[in-house]
Amino acid sequence: MMNSKLESAKRKRVKTEEEYSDEHSEHKPLCKYGETCYQKNSYHLQKFRHPHRDPLVKPELELQEKSDESITCLMSSGSTGMKEQETPAESNSTSSSVTAEHGIDYQESKGDDRELVHSPLDVKENIKQKFLVEMPDDFYQFWTFCQSICQQNTLGKREKFELVGPFELLDQTQKESKPKDKSDHLLTQWQFYYDPPEFQTIMVGDLSKGYHIGYFRDAPNEMPAFVGSNTESEGCVLTPMSDNLFSAVGQLISMTVKKVDPFKKSQLTSLKKQLEDWANKNGILIEPQNQILEKRKKLMVAKTFYECGIVVPVSKKTKVGYRKIPETNANIKKMCKKIVESQNLVEQNRNSDAIQELVTYVQYANDESDYGMGLELGLDLLAFGGEVFHPIILHLLGVAYELLERKEFFVILKKHLNNRRRLATAENEN
Repeated sequence: MMNSKLESAKRKRVKTEEEYSDEHSEHKPLCKYGETCYQKNSYHLQKFRHPHRDPLVKPELELQEKSDESITCLMSSGSTGMKEQETPAESNSTSSSVTAEHGIDYQESKGDDRELVHSPLDVKENIKQKFLVEMPDDFYQFWTFCQSICQQNTLGKREKFELVGPFELLDQTQKESKPKDKSDHLLTQWQFYYDPPEFQTIMVGDLSKGYHIGYFRDAPNEMPAFVGSNTESEGCVLTPMSDNLFSAVGQLISMTVKKVDPFKKSQLTSLKKQLEDWANKNGILIEPQNQILEKRKKLMVAKTFYECGIVVPVSKKTKVGYRKIPETNANIKKMCKKIVESQNLVEQNRNSDAIQELVTYVQYANDESDYGMGLELGLDLLAFGGEVFHPIILHLLGVAYELLERKEFFVILKKHLNNRRRLATAENEN
């Protein structure tokens, strides 16, 4: 049944593209993307010439035949459980910085919404183009594992975990459907209030508490340093769980088993065995969490309010790259608290003097190539929370990401601060 549907869709698409090919004339302008253009939009194909597309039969994406529905094993793919969030219009200064400098090209449409001009047929490149980072092997392996079991609502309503973010795009790509959201919105759709640009949500749990799991990267051009979790309603702390998604989900199942009834416990135990067997068969290591934490401690130069630390290049010979903020974390939190609780602007400015002094120290550190200090202070302010800190955060992290060659993180940061909101939906919070 599914094969016949695929053949029908394939014939329909080829026919449509051939029609566009017949209609094009030499009077039409050439597509500026040349042979790299993968646009399928009828308006685009009619407006611009694509000589390289004759004949126009393109390779098909390899589809899994086990299911043509969203994969819902121990978690469900899709954004159910969360209300649609509208992205407000962004300023021209923001949009201009997200262009060729970052290898991304946007097309203006009605209003201020932006969408990618084309979506590469290569799945990995498509995800990288839209999320500005490359996904690790365990991401795709986990998707294959989910497709291999296809169990519905295993954890029940309260314990259900949903695959989101890049998984949603992967699901839509394999179904050959268009993404539901504009490309700008994809970057921050599942970015919770405290999440830094380094953290990318790929799974959500109890949204009343804002529990979510994601990949943490020290640099956008690197693979994730670890898979971690955060509970928004409990604060900013990011907890490293494992170095791959299989191990992290295994821990998640172990924690959930303790909270469910005997019937669900049996289901989860069986599911965990399936996961571990699949991981072992494919050479994926499932390490204890304490080993991951020990590895992380050896690499990080500062703990930050997130407690998972930051990693920056530091010369072994000269020790240049990071210098400690001349203030304790406890005192910085007290400074921030006074600013947030200020009764008026005059009091707020007065209470901000101590933070401004630290910003001055950061400028000195940057002049001497100790870029990690600005990264640490900027992330601390982001982790503390409060719109009053947004201008300082943009300044500190903008410079830090530029100097550390992590510009993609600044793109994500600006979009996050432009629409920063709490996704936890607890009704009984005090």
